[in-house]
Amino acid sequence: MKEKIQRWDTTYQTVLDYPAPNNDLIRYRDLLPKHGLALDVACGLGADALYLADQGFDVSAWDASIVAITRLQKEAKARALSVTTSCLEITPEAFTKARFDLVYVHRYLDRDIIPAIIQSLKPGGVLFYQTFTQNTAIESQTTTGPTSRAYRLVANELLTHCRALDVKLFMDGFTLNIKTGGLEARAQSLVVAEKRDLL
Repeated sequence: MKEKIQRWDTTYQTVLDYPAPNNDLIRYRDLLPKHGLALDVACGLGADALYLADQGFDVSAWDASIVAITRLQKEAKARALSVTTSCLEITPEAFTKARFDLVYVHRYLDRDIIPAIIQSLKPGGVLFYQTFTQNTAIESQTTTGPTSRAYRLVANELLTHCRALDVKLFMDGFTLNIKTGGLEARAQSLVVAEKRDLL
């Protein structure tokens, strides 16, 4: 684990321009709560955490890379945005039940923590989860992401993990091309799903 974190530290040190937020997060903003407590899991440099903070969320951002967390803290301060950061190994024990209005996960997969992520949602809370799938052959361009299939979803896997939630949006193996209005192949899966209110 330590070697893996060191590799990420090196990666985040070499990124010169601060990344832009995830286009799909912006595109599907209306499916998310208007405000509340949001968690960005494995946030990396935290471009999406900064976007959510700018949208009025109280944001917590977790990552195991101290380099990423330090850069995020500096960027948040420069933008006059408040993001609560934590450098930690993300395990099921890190999550508190019924705490978050929004949990956001992008390009990260640890199947062991998914039940804890779902439990950490408040009733009415929303999960936005997007990461890579194993079907890389569907993309004509060079595919990014992990080379190990263990860190990629199988077809419809996200839907299976979210069976206790009310799914608002699910895409698997394709994305919407805003310019053409059509669908195009993409080796990623995306789900936006809401935890049911307790009666």
